Amino acid sequence: MTPQVQTILALLVVALAIGGLVWRAYNKRKNPGCGSDCGAVSPELKRLQKQLTRRR
Repeated sequence: MTPQVQTILALLVVALAIGGLVWRAYNKRKNPGCGSDCGAVSPELKRLQKQLTRRR
């Protein structure tokens, strides 16, 4: 692989990484707060979820 091709591929990887970070930051700003990936669940909700899974 020539140095020119390696340089182009490296720049492409960096550009994709930066694009991904910008995309995540944009989505986070659009939906501020904990969101669906927070993991904070009240004890009452945990009990209710456990009861619902037992009934299935």
